[in-house]
Parts: sequence; structure tokens; C-alpha cells
Amino acid sequence: MALTILRTVRPSTTWQDTLIVIKEGQRVVFDVEETWSPDMRDQIAWCGADGIYRHAAGDGYLLPGTNVGALIARIDKGPAFAIGSRYDLIAATAGTLFLAMNDHTDHNNQAGKVVAQIILFDE
Repeated sequence: MALTILRTVRPSTTWQDTLIVIKEGQRVVFDVEETWSPDMRDQIAWCGADGIYRHAAGDGYLLPGTNVGALIARIDKGPAFAIGSRYDLIAATAGTLFLAMNDHTDHNNQAGKVVAQIILFDE
């Protein structure tokens, strides 16, 4: 059996608490829709949860090497990982799920939102 939860994610580098507690070894599937825009300084660039295609984040971003504007996650204070628009996870650790936009921590002119459908499967 599975439980489906919807969470709206603001376009921010601040980690947003989903209030969803994940168990170690639990399967979690993400399906994310809608659009948002990271702070590109001199241009406007709307994208989905996969971020801006072929525009990898550098130093100062929450998850360097992943597309700018991508939806990222972490479990408690664990390492960040890319979610994008679709992701299937077997949790390596237990804890609370946090979500954020992969943007530079000094940037604060983002727009839009994405909505994540998070499906939690029984162990």
C-alpha cells in the first residue's frame, strides 16, 4: 500500500521542511510539476524541477554539479541529492524530508513554484 502527499515548494535555497518522516529502506517516488525561475541575475529563465538544461551549478550553490534551478532534497542533515521532475528513492537513512531549489545561496530573486507529489510505500 502507498500514501500520496502533495507539497508545494517555494523557489528558495532555504531548506523547506515537508513534515514527512521517511524510514530507512522505504521506497519514495517523486513526481513534480509546474515551473519556477532561479535567480539568473541578468536574464529570466523559467524551468521545471529538472532545472535549466545543461547549466550546471558551481561553487556557492546548494548542490554543485546539478542543474541550476533543479529540485533537490535531503533527509535531516544528510547530503543533498537531486530530485528533478521524477525520482525513485530507496532511503538509505531515516529522517525528515527537506526540499529546496538548487540556486546560489546569495541569490534571492526567484519566482514561481513547483508541486511535488510524494508517494511513500510501505516497507
